[in-house]
Amino acid sequence: MIPSPVRIVGSGLLGASLGLRLRQLGARVQLEDASPASAALARDLGAGDIATADSPAPQLVVVATPPDVSGDVVKASLDRFPEAVVTDVASVKARIVGEVTGHPGAERYAGSHPMAGRERSGAIAADADLFVGRPWVITPVGGLQGKSEGGGRPPRGEEAVRAVQRLALAVGSLPVVMDAAAHDTAAAVVSHMPQLIASLVAGELRSAPAQALELAGQGLRDVTRIAHSDSRLWAAIIAGNAPAVAASLRGVAKNLDALIAALDGGEEDPFAPGVLAGVSSAIRRGNDGVARIPGKHGGAPRRYAGVFVLVPDEPGRLGRLLTEVGQIGVNIEDLQLEHSLNQKVGRAMISVLPGQATRLAVALERRGWQAIVEGKEHEVGTVIAVDGPSGSGKSTVSRAVARRLGLGYLDTGAMYRALAWWCAHEGVDLDDREAVAAAAASMPLEMSLDPDDGRVCVAGVDVSRQIRTPGLSKVVSKVATNLKVREELVRRQRAIVEGARYGIVAEGRDITTVVAPDADVRVLLTASKEARLARRALETRGSADAAAVAATRDEVLRRDADDSAVAEFLTAADGVTRIDSSAMGVEEVVEAVVSLVPEGGR
Repeated sequence: MIPSPVRIVGSGLLGASLGLRLRQLGARVQLEDASPASAALARDLGAGDIATADSPAPQLVVVATPPDVSGDVVKASLDRFPEAVVTDVASVKARIVGEVTGHPGAERYAGSHPMAGRERSGAIAADADLFVGRPWVITPVGGLQGKSEGGGRPPRGEEAVRAVQRLALAVGSLPVVMDAAAHDTAAAVVSHMPQLIASLVAGELRSAPAQALELAGQGLRDVTRIAHSDSRLWAAIIAGNAPAVAASLRGVAKNLDALIAALDGGEEDPFAPGVLAGVSSAIRRGNDGVARIPGKHGGAPRRYAGVFVLVPDEPGRLGRLLTEVGQIGVNIEDLQLEHSLNQKVGRAMISVLPGQATRLAVALERRGWQAIVEGKEHEVGTVIAVDGPSGSGKSTVSRAVARRLGLGYLDTGAMYRALAWWCAHEGVDLDDREAVAAAAASMPLEMSLDPDDGRVCVAGVDVSRQIRTPGLSKVVSKVATNLKVREELVRRQRAIVEGARYGIVAEGRDITTVVAPDADVRVLLTASKEARLARRALETRGSADAAAVAATRDEVLRRDADDSAVAEFLTAADGVTRIDSSAMGVEEVVEAVVSLVPEGGR
């Protein structure tokens, strides 16, 4: 349990972030800062209340000031609050611990450093989750391992360490006890040196031609991201850890000199001895180093799979993507965004566990996103085309096959029905063939490719139910027999099938011969007239009795007769497998279709 109240001295990024998290946990937080404006901003963000002379004495004091003054503030806090445990969160430890050692209250002090931060500083960048999953180093003052006091109570120095451990655990960090000097050496390698290298690389961009910078990709942005950092703060940090940082930079300089020497050798001949070897050695060293970086939450290094998703540069689209990834049930391990030059589209790379990449890509594709698994850009999934007359069971069977094989599902008939609805909505006369064709070209249609989600949206309106009404079924043939309409919708259908990277089951008129003649599996699904009438009556009227069948007869037979004038779906073309479902159950038909999938397909 966190001792309360907690006094946070310094309301910058770390202090304000800590205050936000502690307030969420129910602790009373007192804010103190040399700048009244900074303290007021942190207060307004919800990080705590500004401390006053009447504030109760804190039980825990966290000094979150720049490292060049942290030692003095720690000692002053030990004097001001004789019953409180005091820690600091500066990124340099040996010097501060050395300054506090010997102070009368040193037994109540334990230095610490949460290995968390951002390239932006100040309370405005504060984040209550900043410390989650990050190491929190604790550096005790030397000589704390004394004997227990009367009654088995641990030495006060150990009490201070335990208090900081509890604080770290409470905010989601992983406490690690280290010697102060060892911490500074480690921080130089993993934090201070990378900051300087990023700044040096970014500094070289000051004189780069604007034309060159327009070519910048994500690699340059990744390398220079932390170069946005506060120069005054980092000057104090680096100066406070100068020896360790200098030693780390000497190692970089040695390898940099070797690389430059190798490149100089290729001035006349790029393939001169030593040039390629020098570059390759530098890259391999980097590979080896990256492989040693611990994984998420400090665990073993993990390799993630990347799923690339194209995100239109429109308000709300990125939020929708992240929401849908959550709905799919896949955890995002990392996320990177990149915008293409002069394009109204961005590319999101979602890093996930390797076993979830394909599932995520397939699910996103079904929801209308363009998603590609990294390294599988050239793979193509199975395409199954199912043709046949009304009532043959195309839709039911195709959905079931898609579910079984993990494929997308396209109901092409719904596109014609959606157009009929759109024409009625826009006041277009279905007998005006040119106007209907124009409506087809402009129809803002969105269709889910998920076999469990048959949403059809036109201009943002979900028309999934409206397009299945008997009234619309009676007039859809006027749309479906319009040759210019068929040309436009076939174009759209082909684009969907070709873009279904992870495979699709497409069903409807002339799918096997016109839309997807090269499909891996092509099926003509037929049934007797009686079976088809009974099925359609049950689907549209909820009953297969004589009255329902009679009411359905004209709708089914007339539509087949009309559509057969512009599409061939009653006779199997070469290479198309004919399946008569008259006396078969749905599962039997599904098994028959699945059995046709080539070995190695889904």
